[in-house]
Amino acid sequence: MLRFFESTLATLVTLVHFSHFTMRRILTILIILLVCQTSLPALAGVDREKLKKGIQAYEQEQWDEALNRFQDALLDDPENPQLHFNIGAAQYKKQKYEDALKSFEKAILTRDIKLQQHAYYNQGNVFYQMNQYPEAIQAYKKALDLNPGDQDAKFNLELVRAKLKEQAQKQQQQDQQQQRIEPSEYAKQLKAQAEILVAQRLYREAYDLMQQGLQSDPTVAAFQDFITRVKDVIDIGGSQ
Repeated sequence: MLRFFESTLATLVTLVHFSHFTMRRILTILIILLVCQTSLPALAGVDREKLKKGIQAYEQEQWDEALNRFQDALLDDPENPQLHFNIGAAQYKKQKYEDALKSFEKAILTRDIKLQQHAYYNQGNVFYQMNQYPEAIQAYKKALDLNPGDQDAKFNLELVRAKLKEQAQKQQQQDQQQQRIEPSEYAKQLKAQAEILVAQRLYREAYDLMQQGLQSDPTVAAFQDFITRVKDVIDIGGSQ
């Protein structure tokens, strides 16, 4: 769920806030529009008509138009963190993640704790989209430091932690696969001979053949499971 904040259009349009996606059940980005009040002095030098049009464009999913409107408004107040926040929202929707990160970094400089908290959260969203899971975790933690009751932040934090764990497990499996022994042609031929002996129920001979092969060719160890199974048969009295 993306939290998208704006001042009430019934009065004066002040700013757009974008934040929060929820990855519950499906890993897609959803958007929710919320309404809140923002103090007018925060955007005292900004052309509110530009903001209003930017908000309307954003609500209509016209990301290019929204971004242009917000950037035009930024000309009136280049250091305004709330405007940078809005710009980051549009950049995010345009999948310009690097640009969105920079915009949210500027938004974090605000003295408005609520805006700062949402900016950290949005950074987590962006990092997630960029598959930078450790960075996403840190961003969500900072968001929770400012608002421990943010349930979306808690949920996404745990989800990204799980994603990171899954990623680590996949990497471990890949590493193990790369470390698997590739049997030589000699080892393959040796196993084929041992399988013939097993078919004849000559388990001890098959086992000894494989053991001798191990001494001369370490890649015979690629068939360790086979050797172990033959040994098990021998141990329960299956050898002739």
